[in-house]
Amino acid sequence: MTPRTTAPVGAEENAISLAAHWTTTSVAALSLLLPTTLAAGCLLRHSAPKLTNRRRRGTAARWVAVIAAVGCTTYSASTSWQFAADFLDMHNAVERCAFFATGELAMVASAVIARQNLHGPRQAASLPAVLVWVLAAVLTIPAYAEHGLVGGTWNAFFGPVMAAAMWHMAIRTEPRHRTPATEQHA
Repeated sequence: MTPRTTAPVGAEENAISLAAHWTTTSVAALSLLLPTTLAAGCLLRHSAPKLTNRRRRGTAARWVAVIAAVGCTTYSASTSWQFAADFLDMHNAVERCAFFATGELAMVASAVIARQNLHGPRQAASLPAVLVWVLAAVLTIPAYAEHGLVGGTWNAFFGPVMAAAMWHMAIRTEPRHRTPATEQHA
């Protein structure tokens, strides 16, 4: 249960409140969605293998994974946005945006750094890859706090847990999936 007030309101007040909530939530989601999508697109463009006929191989699956990762990250961010208001008493939109964006962007940044480390001299994703999953675990707390056991499990799974999994798959940070054939094209 959330500590929201349950005072009865008129239909007009409820519609205005709902419209204001959706507007701020939409702006908050877009503030995370746009930079994340651009960063993922740039990463895919620069990391995809180039073929002789100027076409890239295997990008459709990666683009779908990126779209899923961005969607799950945005879903997680929405829960964090609500959590910031309901449990942390943050009502300033800028403060809430900074709060929720920090966790989700840290997850994306950790995945990108893990990929960079995988192609570095040690060829191991190491700490940043583990950090993606630690952040996913921490980001499940708002889901359970906001929605209880059943709703929280749903939100945690399709939010931060699937975001971490999709980012790993989208940018290929799992070393056990690397073979000599994929090593040439990664």
